[in-house]
Amino acid sequence: MKIKTLMSFAASAAVALSSAGITAHGEASLFMIGDIDGNGVVDAIDASSVLAAYACTSAGKESPLYSYQLSAADLNGDTHVDAVDASLILSYYAWAATSDEGAIMTDFLEKNSFKQRETEEEREQKVKEQGGETAAAAEEVPPLEFGNFEYTIPRIDSEYAEWFWVGDSRTVGMARGIDIDYIGKVGATISFFRNNAESIYQIRDKTVIMNLGVNDLDSTAYLNLYNSMPDEFLDNNKVIVMAVNPCDGSYQYLNSRIEQFNSNMSAGLDSRITFLDSYTFLMWNGFSTVDGLHYTDGTYVDIYNFVFDSLHAE
Repeated sequence: MKIKTLMSFAASAAVALSSAGITAHGEASLFMIGDIDGNGVVDAIDASSVLAAYACTSAGKESPLYSYQLSAADLNGDTHVDAVDASLILSYYAWAATSDEGAIMTDFLEKNSFKQRETEEEREQKVKEQGGETAAAAEEVPPLEFGNFEYTIPRIDSEYAEWFWVGDSRTVGMARGIDIDYIGKVGATISFFRNNAESIYQIRDKTVIMNLGVNDLDSTAYLNLYNSMPDEFLDNNKVIVMAVNPCDGSYQYLNSRIEQFNSNMSAGLDSRITFLDSYTFLMWNGFSTVDGLHYTDGTYVDIYNFVFDSLHAE
């Protein structure tokens, strides 16, 4: 059997995280401008998603898009998701179908004189020139305070040395720097698991780590899903449900919902499923993100090592 080994930060850092695209903020991330559904293609379906979201917000309703999708949907960088963005997606789709230039979204936007959102430095400089309060001061989010309490690494008994992860962009991000076996997708929700359940339920003799939930914090749905997994799957693997891990920055507001989700999962899972409270670990250990939602190389290593230590604690 392949034995997972504890990785050092230096070893992981040697493998650079690459991005699948550039967000509307111009930052490296795990989704592309215009790719609302995260399938790697910008097409008419993405434009329809933008129009549907615009219809909701125009009617005073909450947008059905998640925060990372809103960022990907704002093509012209005006902080609004509307019909203009949908039109740009359709125009890009038509252009990409006939372009011999690689069909790069940023090239398309530049050709059409759309500049990406100003960088933080540019915004700060503009505000200073206008003699006003800096954007950072006006929109500053209080930093998270990490725990000073005693934390004991949990002990998980598993006879299975091989791991298999099921997750969303946070698992995809980890896999870019750490060699893990996984099935995952950027923006994955509970539907991703359901769509791949037949394959997942064929897994045998592994420690299976579920790392989903941040994109659809519905604990009832996840409890119903996990607790209804086949007996043969639960009895022939060590199944672990990892807590949804914390956010910071502009996504910090999600943490209260994440804590409630984790609490419900911990209390309601089948006795054959182990809940691993990585959220509390990170709040004690500290963590860093690249965008408030996705982690730095070092934090992905910390999460991996936390799982390793939990499975190999003496």
